[in-house]
Amino acid sequence: MKFKDVDLNELFRMMEEHDVAEIVLKDGKTAIEVKRNREPTHTSDSADKTDAVQAETGGAVEGESNRESNTLITEQKNNEKYHIVEAPLVGTFYLSPAPDEEAFVEVGDQVNSGDVLCIVEAMKSMNEIQTDVSGVIKEICVDNAELVEFEQPLFKIETNV
Repeated sequence: MKFKDVDLNELFRMMEEHDVAEIVLKDGKTAIEVKRNREPTHTSDSADKTDAVQAETGGAVEGESNRESNTLITEQKNNEKYHIVEAPLVGTFYLSPAPDEEAFVEVGDQVNSGDVLCIVEAMKSMNEIQTDVSGVIKEICVDNAELVEFEQPLFKIETNV
């Protein structure tokens, strides 16, 4: 992605639409970090508790299952046997280069550092997502054509340790 192709108004609209507070765009040695200011609105004591949980988990709270999901993701990130490939930007996740073509990878495939795993489309730009480790794909954490958030887990790779 070239920064000159980034439409800032579209980026801000997508951040607002998908409730994204922060995004980092990198192009070689240059990086742009965009953060939205949010003013907390407190209406009751329960709202304060919800805001505190959101701050701890880094996301919206929709009950116990969401907290459990965040805990599982944290545990997976801390497990040295597995490497989690995360979304580097907000966009639409695609497993193949085109709808009528085979997926880049499937569960059980051996991958090497630098292999393309998927594409994340953002603002009409197709961004190839590569792995930075070698190993075996153990899990694909997102469905094809699903919207992904910044740093959302995409793949779980069992590293060759």
